[in-house]
Amino acid sequence: DDSLLAMGAIASGVRRQFSGTVVGITGSCGKTSTKEMLRTILGESHTHATPGNWNNLIGVPMTLFGLDGKQHDFAVVEAGINQPGEMAALGSIIQTDLTIITNIGPAHLELLGSIENIAAEKSLLVAHSRADAPVILPNSAVHYPAFSKYADRAIVLAADYEVIDVKPRHIVRYSLEVSGTGSSKLSLRDGDTFQDFEIASPSSGICTNAALAIIAAKHLGVSDADIRKRLLEWSPASKRGRVEKCGKQTFYIDCYNANPASMGDALDAFCRAMSSEEPRCYVIGTMNELGENSLDMHRETGRKIELRKNDKVFFVGPSELTQAFAEGAMEKGMSPEQMKSVTDAEIIKSVVASFSGSIFLKGSRAHQLEKILPEEIV
Repeated sequence: DDSLLAMGAIASGVRRQFSGTVVGITGSCGKTSTKEMLRTILGESHTHATPGNWNNLIGVPMTLFGLDGKQHDFAVVEAGINQPGEMAALGSIIQTDLTIITNIGPAHLELLGSIENIAAEKSLLVAHSRADAPVILPNSAVHYPAFSKYADRAIVLAADYEVIDVKPRHIVRYSLEVSGTGSSKLSLRDGDTFQDFEIASPSSGICTNAALAIIAAKHLGVSDADIRKRLLEWSPASKRGRVEKCGKQTFYIDCYNANPASMGDALDAFCRAMSSEEPRCYVIGTMNELGENSLDMHRETGRKIELRKNDKVFFVGPSELTQAFAEGAMEKGMSPEQMKSVTDAEIIKSVVASFSGSIFLKGSRAHQLEKILPEEIV
């Protein structure tokens, strides 16, 4: 009677027949990048993974329909939600053998209500995992009661300086040397073992997600040599933290989606990646589905934008939200002459095309900010 439930039931049957290892990935942002890194590290020839971001109640079954026990040793399945009840359904379908939580942050608050509710809903992927299946997550997530109750099977990624409030099953420490347009160095310390890995990104968020993927791969038996070799094959996807040069312009393209946490990370990465000598142009789209505190979150993001004398910023989206961006920016001393708000990115396409310097693109998917990119790099 219900085709959606039927798809889920069929997918559950396919998953039960699969004898390989199923890894489930969820979090407020970074799910797809983490999934793609883990797919690469595990070996693409024998790893089945979510196509694109097919991570909802339709996409997850469609992903699992492609499982082939004769070809695949691993499945890496992304799970995304925007309202209560969805993760319980996804978790019961995926039945993970290992779960990765990328982070917990303000995303989809419109229907999920609070950060605590987000943590509780995301934790249901762990709750529906197979008996005693480990969960790999950052220290920033494990303190939520929804996750701390799984401490006995938690592998926690923590920075060298961080204090961990729970007693997890295992701790892996890390440090980062994030660079510009080239690679960053990720250092992992597991007990008395120290290892360095090269990550092709200036984003600290992507680098810590890489650490989660590396820990998962090591847990699943992939050698350090293979991890290093395969990581060199990975690079950010087209709209997720990619740096591209075109004539007198250098673009930081991270416009697949946005929430306050990912926006802050992308702004930091952009400033690290770009020459301090070049003027900068920011094209920042508003962030959707943030609920009743949306204006405050947009103001706070506006405060994070560091404009210099020859820099400018374009805010794209509904006037109420772009005004909140601008209010936050002006609180930090930004001149109104450096800012412009528009409802659609097409309006500023020609202006951006004539700008010489570094250009930042990030906003919610609805804005399709990639449409202002030069045809050569779309």
